[in-house]
Amino acid sequence: MNVPRIVALGLAAALALAGCTGTPSAPSPSGTTPDREQACAQAVASIVKAVDDLVSSYEPSALQASASPSPTASSSAASTASGSAVSSPETSGSPSLTASADPLADAVTKAKNEMTSLGCDSATANAELAKGLAAIDPQGAIAKAVWRRVSASMLGKVDKVSQRILAAGEDLADALARAAPGSTLILPAGTREVPETLVLLDGVVIAGAGPDATRLHSTAADAAFIVATDGRIELRDVSLDLSGGPAASGLIAGPAASVVLTRVRVSGAVAGQGAGGAGVQLSAEGTAGSGRGTTLEVTDSVFSHNGWAGLVVSGGHRVSIRGATFEANKDVALLFTDSASGSVSGSTFTDNGVGVAATGQATPSLLSSTIKGGSIGLQFSDKAAPAVDGLKISGSSSAAVVFGGETGGVLAHVVCTGVHYGIVIGDTSAPTLTGNECEVARGS
Repeated sequence: MNVPRIVALGLAAALALAGCTGTPSAPSPSGTTPDREQACAQAVASIVKAVDDLVSSYEPSALQASASPSPTASSSAASTASGSAVSSPETSGSPSLTASADPLADAVTKAKNEMTSLGCDSATANAELAKGLAAIDPQGAIAKAVWRRVSASMLGKVDKVSQRILAAGEDLADALARAAPGSTLILPAGTREVPETLVLLDGVVIAGAGPDATRLHSTAADAAFIVATDGRIELRDVSLDLSGGPAASGLIAGPAASVVLTRVRVSGAVAGQGAGGAGVQLSAEGTAGSGRGTTLEVTDSVFSHNGWAGLVVSGGHRVSIRGATFEANKDVALLFTDSASGSVSGSTFTDNGVGVAATGQATPSLLSSTIKGGSIGLQFSDKAAPAVDGLKISGSSSAAVVFGGETGGVLAHVVCTGVHYGIVIGDTSAPTLTGNECEVARGS
């Protein structure tokens, strides 16, 4: 899934129509009240039209069709109101956001000037704005999230508090739309149904009462969460269960993402034909997203019974995984692709198809962890160059470790017990082996 990075929707537009009251500084078009009212209504309609255009630019058909996307503005007129610059997405196929071409900001500025000049009634204008925004019918998860966020901002419904406890029946999508950047949303104990994809447009913390207490059950297609921001996203003390739903992954993030998972359980991701099935997937190509340090932190979290993979890391993403548990993920527990890297320590892998796999030019470090059962403990291909030290691998039905392609790297102090084959070195791979307690088999 191509995930656009959407610049944090600014809050300066929250009172977009404020100050539009008072005595007109210039005569209305014809000097009559009906003419003025019509002109005021037209000014509001121009804002609604600009919002509709913005939202449409994030609909699936627009994202897929725009190889060279036209400029839009998810800053919701904040650049005009605050004078801030707006940067561009890092993922192709998403609308380009520039400070010099922001139709929504331009529309809001023009409308505010017109309404100030006309002396439009703010209550009437805001009512018309709310009605117009509500009539927009966005298609697709990202477009819906942008619509919710811009609407909340313009109507002054963005929360001013940094921490809020959500009531049992409160809609999480609406709460995210109203949350100020950096806010914490607290979910009490209990099961909360999530019928639609939750798109995260700003950095936010979602905190529960513990993975055994706070459960999010998602039946959304494609993904339970999509991270479309470069702001810091943190999930802690919650479980995310996708069992029984359509093909979907738990959390999908693009190259700009920065994600923290602390005491989180992700399970039941459903694999479909060419889609879904990953507990968490950090998506990028080549080296996209590299150079930013750690982009995913995982601590004391569980990835289990996912239909494809527990965790997939691609592109230039770099992870730090400590004390994680990977159990019964169908094809692979942890997969590194492209130039992905990072460290895994103190973690347990049980009964996965493959414990840890690395392909492309990935360079993961695997330290002081245990792999039990499954078909293959560690599998490396292409030009991957892992650094492995202090692993215990037992019960692998095919092999404990497989090196293929042109792989290199270091394998040190690995103990193999109860495996059919220990370390299998094939093709032109040439890893450095040091202090391992495993039989070595070399193939062609």
